Amino acid sequence: MKTVTKKGYAKINLHLDITGRTSDGYHLVETVMQSISLCDEVTLSLREDGAFTLSCNVDGVPTDEKNLAIKAALAFREKTGVKYGADIVINKRIPMAAGMAGGSADAAATLLCLNEACGNILSIDELCNLGATLGADVPFCIVGGTAYADGKGDILHDFEKMPDCYIVAACGGEGVSTPFAYKTLDGIYGGFYDESTYKSRGTEALSRAMGEGDISLIAKATYNIFEEPILSLRWVAKDIKKTMQEGGALGAMMSGSGPSVFGIFADKESAEQTAKTIRQKGYFAEVCRPVGDAVGRVRELS
Repeated sequence: MKTVTKKGYAKINLHLDITGRTSDGYHLVETVMQSISLCDEVTLSLREDGAFTLSCNVDGVPTDEKNLAIKAALAFREKTGVKYGADIVINKRIPMAAGMAGGSADAAATLLCLNEACGNILSIDELCNLGATLGADVPFCIVGGTAYADGKGDILHDFEKMPDCYIVAACGGEGVSTPFAYKTLDGIYGGFYDESTYKSRGTEALSRAMGEGDISLIAKATYNIFEEPILSLRWVAKDIKKTMQEGGALGAMMSGSGPSVFGIFADKESAEQTAKTIRQKGYFAEVCRPVGDAVGRVRELS
């Protein structure tokens, strides 16, 4: 039976804001997401008996239907009607519960693997629609690269592409649940995100900086509505950001609802030394590069 391997890339949020709420309580977001070279690797082997199995190199990762990769495989079979099962092996390098979409990346890679193994029976758009039923970040993790998203964060649009640079992605052992992060913001803004309580920042400055290919301006244009309230509660993430700034980052920002932090660097030496300093403090840190389209136009890294 056919075996396929795909990379599931981590993502950072260069911009993350809230523009309102729906009548049923969902937060409407505006975000610019970027794939980075930190990735998990998913290997999928079809099996004829219809069973799905999952194994992972990291202890504590669920291997049953609690894992988003298994949910993705079951959703793919239900959508397409294929009878195959699969053995799924995840080589995980993206930290768990770090806000870098590790679970969504694994689900996206699983969908891409299954689709290829079954003869590409779904288009990328169809895979993204299926992925959106699993989680807001899954469609982006399928297409990768740089994208603007609105709605619940799953409606993707083209955006200026990020030029090559060095990105340090780091996190400590702190956890930040997404519901907790939103609840914290709701407490600040009264649960409303309109001009009476909050004015969203917009992405114009970031788009302009990206179009000019100016890394320094891009770093200055990053924004995350969650950062100020969450960093006031998570001292490790705050320390990591400070370390990046002291290490020469052009800009450092919390990604998603936390607790991961990324720093943008102009040179490899500063990025590597900063990552080393963060690791010496006992935290995870990796020097990354922006990557392009995860579907097949990934920028060659050197």
